Amino acid sequence: MFHLELKGVALDAYNKMVRAMVSKASRELGLGEDGLVIRPLRPEDIGLTAPAWSLNCTSADSWNTVIDSKTIADNRFVGINGVFHAEGAGEATQVKITRKGSVARYWDVTWIRNTQNKIAYADDPIILDQNTTITVEIYCTSASTLTDFGFIGAVVEKRGLLINP
Repeated sequence: MFHLELKGVALDAYNKMVRAMVSKASRELGLGEDGLVIRPLRPEDIGLTAPAWSLNCTSADSWNTVIDSKTIADNRFVGINGVFHAEGAGEATQVKITRKGSVARYWDVTWIRNTQNKIAYADDPIILDQNTTITVEIYCTSASTLTDFGFIGAVVEKRGLLINP
């Protein structure tokens, strides 16, 4: 279920997701929390080649694979806890995220574009571990490139992998 604000159940789910990623990263990488960085999700973290949300829906009224069998980088743990959807005419209606060959999340996102902020936060975020293969499919009602649609989340990674604050 999605929520319009990052508070209450949605905030609790986000905090739980981040704590789980920090715990797993600490354990698997053998680092203390001071050796880790928590930062916002970028498109490249889930396999896009450019630093912009641009997802190609090549077929109308069908499922489109917009991220195809990409592997989460070594020393990086990704959490997705929301969607922004400002696309007109509702091109994107459903999202499927497949992790390790099994559908891990199936979200209806049609209604998000009709909300004031065009953002919704999940109470069932998904965690993608390092070296895990993911595929993202979107059901699109028209063939188009989605540039006002993307994911919100957090990344926990080894300090210095991308930034060293």
